[in-house]
This record gives sequence, structure tokens and C-alpha cells, in this order.
Amino acid sequence: RLRRVFEAYSYLSLCEESMLHLVRSDPSADRPEWRPYVFSRHPLAVAYRYSAGGYSFAGLLLLLFADRMRSYDAGVWWCALGMALVVQGAVAYLGDVQSWGRPSVWKQLDPLLASTLFLAFGPWLGARSLLGHFVVPRSTLSLWLAGCALALFAKAKAAQASRRAAPRLEEMLAWHTLWHALPFLAVFCILDLAFMLTFAGSEFARA
Repeated sequence: RLRRVFEAYSYLSLCEESMLHLVRSDPSADRPEWRPYVFSRHPLAVAYRYSAGGYSFAGLLLLLFADRMRSYDAGVWWCALGMALVVQGAVAYLGDVQSWGRPSVWKQLDPLLASTLFLAFGPWLGARSLLGHFVVPRSTLSLWLAGCALALFAKAKAAQASRRAAPRLEEMLAWHTLWHALPFLAVFCILDLAFMLTFAGSEFARA
């Protein structure tokens, strides 16, 4: 049993390192002269600044509906994941916005926590569903996994934009904001599973 746990941990660590390499942005693109734009009232800048709040919103919903989520998979620590998402919202804001153009430990913590949560909510939940532990409507699961794939694509594009010889701030912010759209999709999926907004009366509705 311990061997299987170690093998699973090693596999997740390898996946996390590979993902970090794919989505890691160039630190030199975090230019201090762009800070005024990041804190401006431009719609893209406003969306970028507040997009990190989606993590905390999704986390609060998980905490609120933890019992309901356990009816779909009792083997997942939904409360722990919810608290981690709440923390990630603050860490993402501090790393992506508050410390823009400035050295900060939040810039190192943000991608580590974000990638760990992505693996937990993406590949791990997907695997648990395939194994029959996480039983949800196929449409909800397909929507969520498609959203994870698109979010990862957006994060990779944001990293790619930061590594250009002449990076453009608007391009980086747009792709990064799309990456932060994933927790808002999580909000929809959590509410859908909690109240069966789309699948009311189906075989998946729980008492």
C-alpha cells in the first residue's frame, strides 16, 4: 500500500514539474514600467486584477457544499481543497497583481500552489471518475475536463507570450485572465452538482 502511495506521489510530482516547465513565464516580462497599466481602469486590466478572486469564490462554495460533494465522492477531502482554493485566491492576487514588477516570494508560491490544485481538480478527479469513485453526470465531467484543457492551453500561451523577444502586455494579460476563468467554471459546476440545475430529476440527483 505504501509503495502504491509513493508511486502515485512520484507520478504527480513528475506531472507537476512537467506542467510548471510548460507554463512557467519569463520573469523578465514582469516589467515595473507596466505596473500603471496593470492598476489602471482599462477593462482588460480590471478583469486581470479581479480574476484571481474566482479561486476564493469556488473555494467558499466547496466549503459550503462539502457534504453535498461528498455524496459524489466520499474519498475526496473537499473541505481541504476548498480552503486551499480560498488561500490560492489571495496568493494569486499577491503574486500576479500586487507584486507586479517587484520581487516577491508570492511569485514562487503562486505557480506551485496553482499547479498542485490544477492536478488535484483536473487529472486526479478525472482518474477517480474513470475508476468509478467520482460519480457525476457525464456532461458535467466533460465540461469540466474540457475547461481544464482550455485553461492549461491559455496558461501555456501566456507563458509563451512572456518569452517573446518583444512581449506585449495586453497579450500576456489576456491569456492569463483566460487561465483564471477556470475557477469561475468550477463555480458553475459546483452549483450544478449541488442543486442539479441542469440534471434535476436524473439518476444522479441525490437526496
